[in-house]
Amino acid sequence: MKHIHYIIFAALALLSSCEKPIDFDPGEVSPYVVMISKPVNDSLMSVYVGYSRFFLDNRQFVAISDATVTLSDGTGTYAGVYDPKCFFLSDYYGYYGGDEYWYGDSVFYGGYAFTLRPQPGDSLRLTATVPGYDKTVTASTSIPQLPDIEVVDCIVDTTDYYNYYYRLRFKVKSRSDAEYYSVAIKNAVTRYISSSDTYYWDTVNLSPVYFSVNDPLVNSSDIEDVIDGYDGSFYGNEMYFSSDMFQGGEHEFTAVFSLYYYDYSDPSNGLDYRQVPILLEVKSLTRELYRYEKTSVNAEYNSFDGLFSEPTQVICNVKGGIGVFGGASQKTFKTKANRCEVFSHNDGYYFKKGRK
Repeated sequence: MKHIHYIIFAALALLSSCEKPIDFDPGEVSPYVVMISKPVNDSLMSVYVGYSRFFLDNRQFVAISDATVTLSDGTGTYAGVYDPKCFFLSDYYGYYGGDEYWYGDSVFYGGYAFTLRPQPGDSLRLTATVPGYDKTVTASTSIPQLPDIEVVDCIVDTTDYYNYYYRLRFKVKSRSDAEYYSVAIKNAVTRYISSSDTYYWDTVNLSPVYFSVNDPLVNSSDIEDVIDGYDGSFYGNEMYFSSDMFQGGEHEFTAVFSLYYYDYSDPSNGLDYRQVPILLEVKSLTRELYRYEKTSVNAEYNSFDGLFSEPTQVICNVKGGIGVFGGASQKTFKTKANRCEVFSHNDGYYFKKGRK
């Protein structure tokens, strides 16, 4: 049976007026085993297994390396192999002028890797046995069907001196009123081949795009937005929504974003930046994964200026521990040929004030 755990993501600010300090040892709190896995179709599976950390404990998270982790897909059972560099935070790379550069230390998290690449429709079950932990940790999920998306059009406005603005329209078609999605937009990166003195679009290593969508299905009604005078429209690099409010089994979204092209405006490189490849990455999510991602996003961003944060409900479908095991099916859609057109992109209709 699915259950809910309450996890505190940030402590209240220390009260400087307290006269008597309170001694407290975070080690007194017994930790849970945490198991997190978000398998995607056609991709090798991996799972993080570690111990929970009390909210007053500032020690680093440490993966459990001596667990026995197995995966079943109904046709066979697979053993997980621990890899201390299983999860790599790749956000420490950047791009400028088409060149990749380094701007921070690598951060890795250990995890268990499997040889299975799940497919849409697969049913999966994870089991973890941890030495010294008196419960067997289990979780089940499935891999949803691929999303059905239609890219309507993509318009580029080149009138700004420093930026090109894009308006991307896409339609999501659902099979029921209980389907769950995430959408991300990425653009190709400019690459240079010194041996031939040529440039090309790299459509493998893509750059994430922050975009805005003003739509009742995704607009925020958060009290912080109201207080700060924001218009409520979505702004971020990944948007979550469900099909429960679709009309006729489909819904059309309009996303607006900008790309900085001042440094790339030299036409001698042979690339037309009005036609930069724009890709729409859409995932169909299980209900558990959708709810987990939504609550995680809210916990991260919806605190008043970072000073206070309320306990946040995080959905958990892991038995014997905490965490989430939720599947996704991803499909990438390339936009049609961009056409040039001037459109409004500076007002609050598309962008939250002060959050550009």
